[in-house]
Amino acid sequence: MDKRCCENGFTLLETIVALAIMSVGIVLVLQLFSGGLRSAGISGDYTTAVIYARQIMEEQLLKPEQAAGSFDDRYTWQADLSDFDSPEYVGAKIKKIVVTVRWGKARSVELSTLKLLQEESN
Repeated sequence: MDKRCCENGFTLLETIVALAIMSVGIVLVLQLFSGGLRSAGISGDYTTAVIYARQIMEEQLLKPEQAAGSFDDRYTWQADLSDFDSPEYVGAKIKKIVVTVRWGKARSVELSTLKLLQEESN
């Protein structure tokens, strides 16, 4: 009787195929994790930008004016003030306030609102 045919275990070829399949699976799982981390980072950037934009918008609602600045050397912001095309109200004007926060190469968040201002009497 041949001794090799009765031994239990895996051949070298079976072991190599199993390791190859396992390594492909591990690479796929790591790519999923890195994609999730990248998405979480982008989401965090957008959340930070929205918080900054809301802060600037609150300031603009108190005292509307053209202004620009930056936060953390990473985010830049700009507040634009323009007349809003609407029917004239006696003694009041409607202004459109747009706050834009930019970061990175092409990422930005924009908030806009309308504010009713009393006209100054001379």
